[in-house]
Amino acid sequence: MTEKPFVHKKVFANVKSNFIFHEDVAKILFKLVNEKGIINIGGKTSTIYDFAKKNGCNPKKIFWNKRTIDFPKNPSINLNKLNKIIKN
Repeated sequence: MTEKPFVHKKVFANVKSNFIFHEDVAKILFKLVNEKGIINIGGKTSTIYDFAKKNGCNPKKIFWNKRTIDFPKNPSINLNKLNKIIKN
């Protein structure tokens, strides 16, 4: 989850994630009020750079490197349960 507008000046061009804006999460929450269990909330899986570019930001690309950055290369989450709920 991130704030809108996307404020980061440098972003990973080779790391995938499920970024979503706060305002989009707010719209989804009302559909989840009566649901039970763990429900991952996120946006479409894409690189962080692609998410930023799609939303009008022009960040500098940086690249994930296993030896220098202690961060997973693909911290995306499974959104199957969320997508099923939203479709109904």
